Amino acid sequence: MARVNSEPYYYSKANINGGKDRYVLAIRDSSKRSGYKQIIFHASRREAGIKAKELFDEYMKKNALVEEKKEKPVTVASACRIFMTRRATGRKEICQNHSILQVSARFENHFIPALGKKKLSVLSVEDIHAYKKSLVRKGLADKTVHYCIDEAREFFDYCVEVGWMEHTPFDSTFKMARPKPKKNRIPGNIDDYRKMLKKGWNNPFNQAVSMICFFTGMRVSEIRALKKEDFEPYYDKSECEDCVVLHIRRSLTEKNKEKSPKNGRERLTVIPRWVYEFILPVINLSRTTLCFSNTQGKKPISIDKNLYQFRKELGLVTGMTPDEVKNLGIDFHSLRKMFNSMMTGTLSSDIRRGILGWTSENVALEHYFQVLPIHYQKILDAQKVLFNDESIEWFKAHNILDLSDEYKTSRKRHKEE
Repeated sequence: MARVNSEPYYYSKANINGGKDRYVLAIRDSSKRSGYKQIIFHASRREAGIKAKELFDEYMKKNALVEEKKEKPVTVASACRIFMTRRATGRKEICQNHSILQVSARFENHFIPALGKKKLSVLSVEDIHAYKKSLVRKGLADKTVHYCIDEAREFFDYCVEVGWMEHTPFDSTFKMARPKPKKNRIPGNIDDYRKMLKKGWNNPFNQAVSMICFFTGMRVSEIRALKKEDFEPYYDKSECEDCVVLHIRRSLTEKNKEKSPKNGRERLTVIPRWVYEFILPVINLSRTTLCFSNTQGKKPISIDKNLYQFRKELGLVTGMTPDEVKNLGIDFHSLRKMFNSMMTGTLSSDIRRGILGWTSENVALEHYFQVLPIHYQKILDAQKVLFNDESIEWFKAHNILDLSDEYKTSRKRHKEE
C-alpha cells in the first residue's frame, strides 16, 4: 500500500524476515523520531485491513492520543460536554438519534446542574450519594434514576480511562438497585389469551396484530411498519417444518414516521405457516405496501383505537372492564411479554435475544445476535407451547374475516334482545 501522509495510519507488507502473513502498521505519532509508531502484526490478506484498524484503535485508546486528554478539563461540566460529544459521535451508527438525545438531555437537566461546578480532582462517593438523593427529591421514576446513575458511572469511567481523574468516585459502598418491574402486567392464565384469540374480534386488524405479537414478541411499532415484502416463506422441509420468516427492518412512530427498529439493528423472527395463512386475508385488505392499514386500507392502523378495542375484548373474556384491564397495565406489550415468558426454558437466551431484539449486557451492538435458519425448528417447537393441536386445527378451519362478521352479527343480535 502506498504511503499517504494525510492518513493517521497505513499498513503494508513487511519485507523483513519474510512471511506472507506478516504486515507492518505505521501510526502517525509526533512523539516518535520518524513521526510514525510501527507495529508488526500477522494476518491473512483478507483480514489485514480489519486487524490494522483494530490495532490502530487499541493504540489510540491506550496512549490517549485524543483531543479530550490534551484539553485536560478541570470541572465536571467541561469534561461532561466533551464526553457527550465523543459519546454521540461513537454511537451514531449503532444507536437511534433519539436515544442519544435522551442521554444528553439527562446529563444537561440533572447531572451538570448537580455536579457541574465541582472539580474533577475533589469528587468523592458522597457527591454521588448527594446526586442520587437530588434525583429522588425531584420525583423522578426509579427507572430514570437508575439510568442517570448508570450514565454518571460511564462518564467517570471514561474520565479515568483518558487520564482526567486518578480514580472514579463510585466505590463498593455505593449500591444502586435495579428498578422493580411492573406487577400484574400479564394475566396469570395463558388460556385467557387463547380464548380471546379464538373467540373472534369485532376488528380483525386487532386479532391479526395480536397473533403476530403473541407468536413473535415483536413491538407494535415494528408490526405497524411491516410490509408485504417482509414475509418470506421458508420451504426447506429437510431441516424444518414449513414456516414464514419475518424481516424486521423498520418501525413506525405514532406520527407514522419511519425509523429503524428500536435497537438500531435489523433482525429476523419466525412464525408457523398456519399463523401467516390465518392473518393473510387481513394483510390482503391493505391497498398499500403495508401489511396492516386502516379500514380504508390507506394508512397504518391506529394504536390508540386498536388498544382500546384490545382491552375491551380481553375484558369480555376475563370478566373485567376495559378500565380495569388498563389499570393492570395490560396492552399489546403484554403479548410480547407473554411470548418471552413462554419461550423461557424452551429456547436458549441468545436465540430469545435475537428474536425479541434485546441488547445484551455482555455483547456489543456491533456483534448483535441474528436468528439463523438452523434455529427455525427450535423456534417452531418452542411456539407449540402457545397453542395445542386442537386450537391449531380450529384456526386452520376458520377465516379471520368470517369470524369478525360472525362476531358483529352476534353482538348486534345480543343488543336487540
